[in-house]
Formats: sequence, C-alpha cells, structure tokens
Amino acid sequence: MKRLLVLVALLAFTTASYATDEYIYGDNATGGAPFIYKIDLTTGGNVVATYSNLSGDNGRGVVTVGNTMYYTSATTNSIFSYNLSTNTDNGAVFSIAGTTALSTIAYDGTNIYVGDYSGQNPGKVYEYSLTGTLINTLTLADCGGNCDGLEYFNEGGVGYLISNRGDADDPYDVYNASTGALVTADLISPPLSSTGIAFDGTDFYVSNIFNSSLGEYTENGTFVKTVNLTGGPDGFLIEDLSVDYNLVIPPNNPPPGIPEPSSFLLLGTGVLGMVGAIRRKLMV
Repeated sequence: MKRLLVLVALLAFTTASYATDEYIYGDNATGGAPFIYKIDLTTGGNVVATYSNLSGDNGRGVVTVGNTMYYTSATTNSIFSYNLSTNTDNGAVFSIAGTTALSTIAYDGTNIYVGDYSGQNPGKVYEYSLTGTLINTLTLADCGGNCDGLEYFNEGGVGYLISNRGDADDPYDVYNASTGALVTADLISPPLSSTGIAFDGTDFYVSNIFNSSLGEYTENGTFVKTVNLTGGPDGFLIEDLSVDYNLVIPPNNPPPGIPEPSSFLLLGTGVLGMVGAIRRKLMV
C-alpha cells in the first residue's frame, strides 16, 4: 500500500509541474529609485507586495526567477538583483558594455535578453548569461529605439522574442530569438499605450502604462480581458512585467532534465498501469 501511495504522489507531482503562476511582477518607472510591485492576478490585479530601496534610477526591466529578481533602470548599464527571501538588494550583478541605459528584460530559462535604452543603438538586444557572459547580440528591425516591451516565448521548439516598436509604442512584433529576423509583424495591437510584456506559458500580459491596467492576450494575439490594478501606494507607471519563471515553463521548452509534456503523458500512463497491477496483486 505504501508503494501505491508513492506512485500516486509521483503522478500528481509530474502533472502539476506546468501550473501557471498567480503573480506577476511590475517594475514601476519613477523619477528616483525604482520600485517593483508583486501583483495577484487571482484577485483582479491587487498589489500584495512592494519592493523598494532598489538600485539605479527610473525603473525599467524585471525578470523573476524563484527567489531572485533581476532588474534594470533607464539611467545605468547595469543588471541588478534582489533577494526576495531576505528582501535584500544585491546591487549590480554585471554591466553591459556599449550602452548607457537598459530597457526591459526577457528570460528563456537559461539566459536573459536585455534591450538597449540609450537611444544610440536602435533595435539592439543583448543575450547574456546570468553571470555576465555575452552570448549574442541581435538587431530587431522594427524597433526604432527605446523599445520598452520585450519577452521570450517558445513554439514548436523554436525560441522567439516579442517586442514593441518604441517608448510605449505598440504594436508588438515577433522575432527569431537566435537571429533577430522578423517572423510576425503586429501580433498584438493594444488600443492603449503599452510597454512591458510577460508570457505565463499560456497568455501574454502587457502593461497599459498610462491606464493603471494590464491587457491579457492569447498566443495568437487575441484580446482576452483587462486587468485593472489596485493597491499601488505610488500609482502605476509599469515599464516591464515578469512572472516567476521558476514556476512557469514555456510550452515545448522545459528546462534541461524536465520531460516534454508528451513524456509526462507517457509517464502517467505507465504509473497508472503500475498502480493497477499493484491493486490486482493486493486483491489476490
């Protein structure tokens, strides 16, 4: 009977690994030190935590990976980090040469992609390891400079970046994450000025920066709903969004060592077969 319970627990664990995140993080633009909101999507967009005393000036990008939050500001070329467990700012992790300001951030499960916000390198996106090694430099053709919406997602085993076209300038276009080549123009066209964008493994969320709200869209760019933000002690001028990428696994792109969803199905079938065999043995 103990073996039966272990197998059932294993099945429950494997099928729960693709649960979506209920929180989204927003880096707020300010005239001083940035602050980042933790927003509860299950309560209709209520702020449940505010992280302040951060480094830099005038917040821009944010990526959350478990207990570590990476962020940028519009006045430096540094990637900063923050420990969510201890509420401690770690300061600069590394800097990106050739730029004086950074924009929004994307994360592919291993590396981050950072947009140039200096205005000197239109369309430039830098792919870096989390320890500061440059992996690739891309140029997004329809990004005219100072783009402030950038996110990574995966379809059919191919990685893509989605970006807006300027400072609060939509629509959002899709590019190949390896080459920077334009794949789909105008996938998402919000009716409001929008900046940061996040993908929760199912839908996209964009920040309607001047309207204290988020727009939710399907992977095909179809509008789902508006999420009105409440509880922000300093208002809402959110420049970038992030889910916790330790919890959200993009479709067809599990981290190394995690089976594809189809593998989970096969594993679940095998486990169920073993459970049935054990039950029959116990009944004999």
